[in-house]
Amino acid sequence: MNREVNKGVPVKPNVDMLPLCRTIEDGFNKNGYLLSKIAEKLEVPAESILSFELYGYCMEPATIIGFEKDLLSSPRLDNLCSVHSCLYGLTRCDAPKGINIAVLYDNEEIGSNTRRGGDSQTLSFLMEKIAFALGMTPTDYRNACLSGMLLSCDGAHAAHPNHMEYADGPQGPMMNRGVVLKRSPRYSSDAETCSIIQGLCRKENIPLQIYMNRADLPGGSTVGSMASSILAMPAADIGIPMLAMHSACELMGAKDQEALCDLCTAFFRY
Repeated sequence: MNREVNKGVPVKPNVDMLPLCRTIEDGFNKNGYLLSKIAEKLEVPAESILSFELYGYCMEPATIIGFEKDLLSSPRLDNLCSVHSCLYGLTRCDAPKGINIAVLYDNEEIGSNTRRGGDSQTLSFLMEKIAFALGMTPTDYRNACLSGMLLSCDGAHAAHPNHMEYADGPQGPMMNRGVVLKRSPRYSSDAETCSIIQGLCRKENIPLQIYMNRADLPGGSTVGSMASSILAMPAADIGIPMLAMHSACELMGAKDQEALCDLCTAFFRY
C-alpha cells in the first residue's frame, strides 16, 4: 500500500483493511479457487492454463452531471479522452501533409519501461520500417524526425477547488475552458513547439490554457519527453483538465473533449 506524504511526514497506511484483504487473498488462492473460476469461464481444464493476466474494471457507465449538465463523470477518462481525440483527428483531417501516425502506448502508468511502452525502441523501429518501405533512405528518415513534431496527449490535473494551493496561482487549469498546454522541465514542450500549438489554436479558434506546475512540487510527467528524446523530434504536451485523475471515476468538463478533438484534427492537417 502506498504511503502519502503530508509536509514531509509519512502517513501510516490504514491497517484496518489488512484482515479483509487477507481474507480475500486466502479465499481466492485456496485449492486453486481463482484458477478454477477462470477455467470455468473459458470452458477449458484448469491444468491447461499455464499463465494469465487478470484486470479489474469499473463498470459504472459514463454520466453527464452538474447543475448545468456540463461535467462528465466516467471511469478511464485518462487516457481514453486522448485516444479518442487522436483517432478522431487522424481519420478526419483533410489533405494532410507528410506522414501522420497515432501511437497508443501500453504500460504508461507503470513506468513505460517495457517492450511496448513509451520508453522503448518500438516506435522508432516501426517508423523506420514504414519509412524504408516507402523508399526513404536512413538520412531521409532522420531528417523527417528532426523536421517533424510529436504531440503528447495526456490528462492534466485541473485546479481543485478544495486544494488551490497545489496550483501555481492563475496557472491552474480549469475544466470547460479548453485544452491544456503543459510547460515545465518534466514535459516535452519548449518555446518553439508551444508557439506552434498556440498559433494553431488561435487560427482555429480552439480554447487553450497554459499550465505551469509549482516550482517546489515535482508535478506529473508524460511519455512525451521519452518519445521525443528517442526520436530526436520536437514535441509538445497537451491534455484535458480533470479532477480525481487515476481514481475509479474521473471528472472532466464535457466541452473540453471537443476542443481536444479539434486541436488533434488541425495538428494532423498542418
